[in-house]
Amino acid sequence: MIYDGLEAIGLYKGLYRGLDVLIDWLADNDPADLPLGKTQILGDKVFANVMNASTRTFEDARFEIHRRYMDVQIDLEGFECFKTTPGAVVPAGEFDEAGDKGYCHAAPGNTDLLDGSLEHGRFVVFVIDEPYMPNLVPPGAEVGPIKKICFKVVGDRFWDEV
Repeated sequence: MIYDGLEAIGLYKGLYRGLDVLIDWLADNDPADLPLGKTQILGDKVFANVMNASTRTFEDARFEIHRRYMDVQIDLEGFECFKTTPGAVVPAGEFDEAGDKGYCHAAPGNTDLLDGSLEHGRFVVFVIDEPYMPNLVPPGAEVGPIKKICFKVVGDRFWDEV
């Protein structure tokens, strides 16, 4: 996971090919100008999904995981919290290869949960195979709407396949 202020995203140039493409794109574009839905930045290698979503409670959430794409997430309206875990997880159903998405839960005894929030212009990069739980309601707030962008960035090992 990479977690920082959006103004500092350039510090992470050179880590991943697709992240470099996104960093260059962000230098010339305001993500708030993107329409709802999918916008290609570099075909299916780097693209944005702008969505209206809702926060949820921890009890109503589960971790998700991706094998081909990293997620770079920012909130445009409202804000959410998230959790990730470096600890063991157990699958919660079959992995959807076509959609590059699977769900899991923290394994029994895994209490190693890391927290963050996407308020105040922050971003987060959830790397490939990293379990994360997005869209969590901030402490003390009610479940409510958010508008967010999930940039999908293909992993370097899949770059030539996409």
